[in-house]
Amino acid sequence: MISFIDMLPPWVAGLVLFVGACIIAELGAALRGKHELKAETFAATAATVSLLSLLIGFTFSVALNRYDARRDMVVEETAALTQLAERIRLEPEAERAPMLALVRTYVDQRLLYFTNGVAVDRQRAADARSDALQAQLWAKVRDLNEAEVRPLITRMVAESLTRVDDAALHREAIGRAHIPRAVVNLLAVFSLLTAGVLGYTTATWRARSRLPNTIFFLLASLAIALVLDLDRPRTALVQVSQQSMLELQSRLKMEGLR
Repeated sequence: MISFIDMLPPWVAGLVLFVGACIIAELGAALRGKHELKAETFAATAATVSLLSLLIGFTFSVALNRYDARRDMVVEETAALTQLAERIRLEPEAERAPMLALVRTYVDQRLLYFTNGVAVDRQRAADARSDALQAQLWAKVRDLNEAEVRPLITRMVAESLTRVDDAALHREAIGRAHIPRAVVNLLAVFSLLTAGVLGYTTATWRARSRLPNTIFFLLASLAIALVLDLDRPRTALVQVSQQSMLELQSRLKMEGLR
């Protein structure tokens, strides 16, 4: 089941929730006027708003932690690739140049994979092109190992390549990790129900309460949109920086032109 919020850009989803909240608040006010209930409902309203705030805070914390994890994995993969390139430079010239060329192509592919894609990639396939490049690098390492040319250096290269493999696997797994759909859907439903409760509660002072209620709906919708934005590291406004990988790409290309 695909959430409709997954299908919309984060800030469009926030706008939809804001408009929906305003409409449902008016419906809630009309419902209380129709039944002419005089019972006080402020305690229920305060509890509902508090629960919505708690849910937004929880999902924001989850989204921010995953954003930090994705950012850290960019640095980790860059460090692993940098170490691999430095150790390859210790190999004989005949093997050094083609292996470094593969590393340069690998970096280009990783940047392409992590800067392009769908809005929410929970089921995104692995980077097959990068896997093929890794296989070519492993084949060269095996050839060097069998030839017993600088075996200690070759062992170090193999260790670095293993680190690159691990970093790639972890980074792709974290890239697919999003806030669960059930939580996203519950957040949307809860925000709309809270709007209905507020409209119902403040119906007696409808004219005076419309502006503060609208401001609250706007703030809540912006907060939810920010949560969704943080949860989409490829296509949203707050994207995970690829600066370290870009710097590595630039260095490798400059060395390749020498």
